Amino acid sequence: MPVHMKLADFKTYKLELFFFSILVVLSYALFSGNDSGTGTESMNNYFWVPSTVMQSIAAVYAVFIAIFALSLQRNLDSIHSIANRLKPPLKIVSYTAVGSIYLNGLMLIIFSLHSPSELKIELMLFTSLLSLVASLIAIVYLSMEMLSDVSGLKTSSEKFTYLTNLLRELEGWSSSGQMELSPGDMELCVQGLEDEKPEVRIAAAQLLGWLGDEQAVDALLRKLADKNPRVREAAVEALGRVGDENIVAELIGCLEDKNKGLRLQAVRALSRLGDERAVDPLVKKLEDKAPEVQAAAAEALGNLKSQDSMDVLLKKLEESPMAGAPTEFQVQVLTALGKIGDEKALAAILSRLDSPYPDIRKHAAEALGNLRDEKAVPHLVKKLADISPEVRNASVYALGNLGDERAVSPLLRMLEEPDPELRITAVYALGNLRAPQAISPLINMLDDDNPWVRKCTAEALGKIGDIKATDPLVKNLDDPDSNVRWAAAEALRMLDKRDLRKDSNGNL
Repeated sequence: MPVHMKLADFKTYKLELFFFSILVVLSYALFSGNDSGTGTESMNNYFWVPSTVMQSIAAVYAVFIAIFALSLQRNLDSIHSIANRLKPPLKIVSYTAVGSIYLNGLMLIIFSLHSPSELKIELMLFTSLLSLVASLIAIVYLSMEMLSDVSGLKTSSEKFTYLTNLLRELEGWSSSGQMELSPGDMELCVQGLEDEKPEVRIAAAQLLGWLGDEQAVDALLRKLADKNPRVREAAVEALGRVGDENIVAELIGCLEDKNKGLRLQAVRALSRLGDERAVDPLVKKLEDKAPEVQAAAAEALGNLKSQDSMDVLLKKLEESPMAGAPTEFQVQVLTALGKIGDEKALAAILSRLDSPYPDIRKHAAEALGNLRDEKAVPHLVKKLADISPEVRNASVYALGNLGDERAVSPLLRMLEEPDPELRITAVYALGNLRAPQAISPLINMLDDDNPWVRKCTAEALGKIGDIKATDPLVKNLDDPDSNVRWAAAEALRMLDKRDLRKDSNGNL
């Protein structure tokens, strides 16, 4: 979203060149082609225009100087820094005022000494009024900026810039802890919800949502009636992030809004809250006229792990023809069935492994991994030969999650895959299985040409905890890749910790 540029942001040296050039051109244009000394009385009717313009600019400029002085007065403790900050707007206003006064003074001289044509008189008068407008715009705008600074208020553009900067800072945090704002910043966020500009209200709602402060719930709830639909959507998303269980009823009410975007955000917010009261309303949204809302509702039911929605989800999966083009809705239904983890879904998910569409086969494999039913092992082993690398990768990952030893030998063969992503997933799966027969093949993978494969191999050997991996891991402490060195050191620490737990007989 574009940020409004202030007049003070312009380079002042460009303005200096501009005013110098324009005044030279105007001076030449006004003096050229005029009759001197005749008809001066006919010019008297026009004298009042440039004179009035000059007086008006001088008066408004005096007001600006007073405001400028007030801005400095408020910051006596840092007079040098604040003066430097206010110098650019002062120069802009000074240039426009001086240029306008010069231009109108030049007109008075022309009217006194020359007799311009009627067309030139009209042009000069128009230029005079235009200079007044330019000066007023510069003076009024920058005066408002300074008055805002003096009073501690912020314009809409300043609020938007400030809030979006805070939001970027918050989104950039990698830690799980919450970012704390000063009381003044928090008050600004709440005030921003009532700003006249919708982009400010949206930014304020997003920031309050990221902060997760329950004190903002009431202010956000009021925004559910905002006239701008994008503001309402931002408020609903923020409420979902805040996580107050007392707002479930309001969010359920938003599920029936005519705005598709608001319904979608309400579904996602209810999914984050994880409240069982949302199950039945979300089941109804599986019939929503918007496919995006249907898919989000299926995803939400999976996140809620609602056993009560199993039958409806299975029915929806059967309604979607297996040979039909895959949709996000089918994918989310498969994913939800896997997350819920009811064995009743096994047969339906297994049938999707034979879909002609790789995306359906991939998500069916992922769902079987989440379902954790050992009956899926032989079916997933077959999918290790699938023509789609994504399906093979998902099947390898699922076998690692199932933890069945029957998958060890097929997974060892996957270590020879030319695709490094498949090798990485196979290493991860073998690490989860902790099979002794995987030790030697994994030790060989420490020499793989891909650093991510070496890193994941070190992690897998650390999980398995066999001391035979000690010397090879020590060699990887000199790996050229820092991530590999870190993983090898961590794996050795795990091996040492495991060794310390052994008793004198060598038992754990």
